[in-house]
Amino acid sequence: MSDYEVRVSGKLSEAHTLPARLYRDPEVLELEKREIFSKTWQYAGHTSQLSKPGDYVTTEVAGKSILLTYAKDGQMRAFYNVCSHRASKLADGEGNKPILTCPYHAWTYRLDGSLNRAPNMDGVENFHPDDFCLKTVRLEIVESFIFVNLDPNAEPMSVLYPDLFKHVRKYSLGNFKKARVIETICKSNWKVGIDNYLECDHCSIVHKALVSKLDMKKYEMEMYDNYSYQGTPLKGIEGEYGLGQGGRYYWLYPNTWFSFDPGPANLSIHQSIPIDHKTTKYIYTTFFMTDEVSEEEEELMAIDQLVRKEDLEICEEVQKGIETGAYTQGRFSLTENLVHHFQLLVQKDLEQSLQRLAAKIPSTI
Repeated sequence: MSDYEVRVSGKLSEAHTLPARLYRDPEVLELEKREIFSKTWQYAGHTSQLSKPGDYVTTEVAGKSILLTYAKDGQMRAFYNVCSHRASKLADGEGNKPILTCPYHAWTYRLDGSLNRAPNMDGVENFHPDDFCLKTVRLEIVESFIFVNLDPNAEPMSVLYPDLFKHVRKYSLGNFKKARVIETICKSNWKVGIDNYLECDHCSIVHKALVSKLDMKKYEMEMYDNYSYQGTPLKGIEGEYGLGQGGRYYWLYPNTWFSFDPGPANLSIHQSIPIDHKTTKYIYTTFFMTDEVSEEEEELMAIDQLVRKEDLEICEEVQKGIETGAYTQGRFSLTENLVHHFQLLVQKDLEQSLQRLAAKIPSTI
C-alpha cells in the first residue's frame, strides 16, 4: 500500500481498517478477481443437484463460466464452460443431458469432459480428439456442498477449512433439498457486505425483530485461519442447542457464508459476487429437509428477507459515505475481531499488487 495509507495492523486494539479507496477503485476489484476470487474455493452447488448421470449445473467464478457434471462413471467433475473448438459457451442453467452439444458448431462432449464428436473436422490432419477435451477445474465436496477452485495448485479444503461445520455436521446435511434461490443487487462494494456480516454490534440496532428472539448474552465467535463462526441460541434454550434452536453462521473466506437460522431445520447459503467496484450481486440459496415448503418455512424465508433488506439498506448507505471521499479509514472496536480477521486476509492477498498499483495512481483516488 502507498505511504499515505495506514496499513491494517495485526493487533486489533491499534488497527485501522482497510483504506476507503479499496472499496471504490475499479482497478482494485480487478486485482481482487485475479488474486482472491481466482485462487479461493467458491461454493458451486449441492450434491442433490447432481444425483444421476447426465445432471449438470452451471455457475460463475471470477467472471468465468463453470460447468459441473455427473457422468456415467458416477463421478462429479467441473470444467470451464467453454467449447474447445471456438470457445462458445456450452450450457446454461442446470438440467440433464446425455451429451453436451455446443450451440455454435455442434461439437459434442461426454459428461466426463471427453470430446464425443467434431462433425466439421473430417479430413483435418493430425487432429487428436484427446487434445480437445474440456478444460478441468478443481472440485471438492464438503458435507454435501460442492466447491470449485480455478487455481490448480490451491491447498485442499480440508487444510484450509479444518473442522468446518463441526457444530451441525451431525444433522445429515446431505438430506437438505434446495427450496428457493433469490438474487439481489446491492449498490455497495462486495467487502462492505462481508464487513457487515462479520460483526453483530449492529444487530440490536438494525435487526431488532431477529435479536428479540435470540439470547445475545450467549453470542459466541470462533476464528480460524480461513473461516469464522458465530452462533447463539434462542432465548430459553439451555446447553447445547440443535438445528433451528438458534443461529449458527459460518463465513468462508472470501465471500460465502452458511446461515443456519432459528426455526424449522434450514440452511441459507449467501454468495457475494462483485459486479463492479460498487455493485454486488447476492445469491441466496435456501434449503430445507422437507420436499414441500411448509407455512412455517415460508414464514422463516420472509424473516430472512427482512434481515437481508435491512442489511442491504445499511450497506448501500455505507457505500455512499465511502464515495464522498470524506472517509479514508476507520478503527475497529474490540468486538469486531472477525472483521479485522477478514481485512487482514484481503490485505495479505493484495499487498504486493497494491504496491505496484499505488506507484501508478495519485494519492487522491
